[in-house]
Amino acid sequence: MQTARSFFITAFTAVLFLALATPLTGFADDYQRRIEVMGKSEIRVAPDMAMLQLDVVTEDQNAAVARREADAITAKALKVLREAGLADADIDTTGLSIAPQYRWLKDERTQQLTGYRVSRNISVRLLELDSLGELVTSLSDTGINRMQAPHLGLQDEESVYRGVLAAAAENARERASVIASSLGEELGPVMSASTQRESTPRPMLVERAMMAADSAAASSGESYSAGYLSYAVSIHATFALK
Repeated sequence: MQTARSFFITAFTAVLFLALATPLTGFADDYQRRIEVMGKSEIRVAPDMAMLQLDVVTEDQNAAVARREADAITAKALKVLREAGLADADIDTTGLSIAPQYRWLKDERTQQLTGYRVSRNISVRLLELDSLGELVTSLSDTGINRMQAPHLGLQDEESVYRGVLAAAAENARERASVIASSLGEELGPVMSASTQRESTPRPMLVERAMMAADSAAASSGESYSAGYLSYAVSIHATFALK
């Protein structure tokens, strides 16, 4: 009876060992039969839109006076924008803030009201970049006292990004095929893939340096250059070997 029980335990242990060992061995073989590569792609495209952020800031002891001055400058800016052909949907003038201004009286250890600061914010989307330089110059003549550098972009950025993704994926497969072929192997299906969009600065409108003094002088609008937008993507892909 003891011998039969010992044989049963031994046989059961052997079967259990084989059941556990087989998947582990297969996993190790699968892990060795793969190729990992990094595919990359980058494209430079000309922007087709610009976002402008304009600020009108006025100060006066009377809040109403400061607001009227800000409204007058904003009206001049709107006239310039509409004369340039911009649609109302591309202009946002809803930003408004009124803040009291104080000065600290050291001897009295208290604050004294000195007036009010009014800020009007104008956001503009421009789709005709050929007129960007002239528009920036005209807006600066209206009394706007704060103007951020125009932010350039694309109206259909998603389509461009998808194209870069496709090119990076193709580059990853081509690199894996070269490695497999050089090793006398045949490339199998993709097992995993992950993407990373590389950080690329967005160009802003920059003023070009003027030519030599004896050259033909460019107008203020022509002295600006939009540059290019750069989109770069890398893909880490793992392919099986047949």
